[in-house]
Amino acid sequence: MEARILALLIISSGVLITSQQNQGPCYVSRDVGDEYRSSLYEYSIDLIKSVIVKSDFNYVCSLVSIWISLAAIAEGTGPVSQQKLFQFLKLPNDPCIRQEYYKMATTRAFPFNDVHIKNRRVLVLDESVTLNPTWYSFITKNSLLDVVTAPIHSNPVATAKEIQRIMSTSLPRLNLNGNSVLLDTLDYNGLWTTTFLNATIERAPFYSLTGQEIGSVDLMKIKKRARMGYLRSLHSKILELPIGLSGRYHMLFLVRLGNNDLRPLVEDFGSSVLFEAFESLRHSNVLIDVAIPRIVITTEIDVRVILEELGVTEVWNDPLVTRYILLDINMPFICKHRYISNPGALPSSFVQRTTVFLNNEGLASEDPSPSITRSGLDPELGTDFIADRPFLFGLVDAETRTWLLTAAFTKPTYSQ
Repeated sequence: MEARILALLIISSGVLITSQQNQGPCYVSRDVGDEYRSSLYEYSIDLIKSVIVKSDFNYVCSLVSIWISLAAIAEGTGPVSQQKLFQFLKLPNDPCIRQEYYKMATTRAFPFNDVHIKNRRVLVLDESVTLNPTWYSFITKNSLLDVVTAPIHSNPVATAKEIQRIMSTSLPRLNLNGNSVLLDTLDYNGLWTTTFLNATIERAPFYSLTGQEIGSVDLMKIKKRARMGYLRSLHSKILELPIGLSGRYHMLFLVRLGNNDLRPLVEDFGSSVLFEAFESLRHSNVLIDVAIPRIVITTEIDVRVILEELGVTEVWNDPLVTRYILLDINMPFICKHRYISNPGALPSSFVQRTTVFLNNEGLASEDPSPSITRSGLDPELGTDFIADRPFLFGLVDAETRTWLLTAAFTKPTYSQ
């Protein structure tokens, strides 16, 4: 009876149900890289603003990893909820183009000898839940999410300990009241393309959002040629430093000009700023005085709370949204393949833990002395980038120009 009522609702709503699992091989004849990048930029804006404010402007997180996890859940939800999630994630309705997006998103972060990026996304289901094998096959084929079972209901203490082991953190806010949890971890430690190894490391004062000295940091100081840009819309300067062999990744740093306060930047931040940042970068003809703190920063984010505030609510509260129902053969118009499990997966927690190490090691030495005297940069920038005050930074995949992680640093290593 429940299934027939659901069927009538679907028919009357006029929603077209598509199943990527039922289609043949996908062929996309055009390059969708620009569309993928634009979609990620648009999705990121409200989410990053919320993360920054909740973290008191000192955090690191991976928005794209959250996007991948939520996309996996979206592929296993009912038609109405799926459309809402697709709109939130800026995902197209075309399942083949979605799979192209997934391929680009999941092939950016891997551990190599020069750059170690370890990213894991896991859906932990209670052992009493029956998983939909077709949905599971799709998400594993597309590397979206791992799925494991655990005694969430029968032995929550043991489950919590195992989750803490997977996440490498204590997770004090972990909620195991549902039949599942979503876990997301990312660890970054990479070698600069040009080394900071022989740089001077200097204990230096660090200043607050209001310009007060609040402690100190270990600044890695070096003279090097780099790309810099003047971000006119935010009256800020940005610095790009390549990472890994052939600059496979870039780290971008941003400080405000004439003011330490990052809060107005958040208010004015939009997807156009991300495009402007890349367009503003110019190669320096002269050596730039670069000073970046040596950093270890770890952040735990309660993703579910943030998503609920942004309107993503049904996947946590409505069991029919993800419920896998074995339907009557006389009702083929309902796609039984899309749903996640029976009973429907209701994650009571979605937690991300991200850790970043920035140190002075690199792969090659800098060419020491260009003979050109004109910098080739916007006059507003000068010829230095000194991060002794609050700054934003992020790791960018050079090929797709998408952000693998974003961060803000406002709290010094050594407090006064």
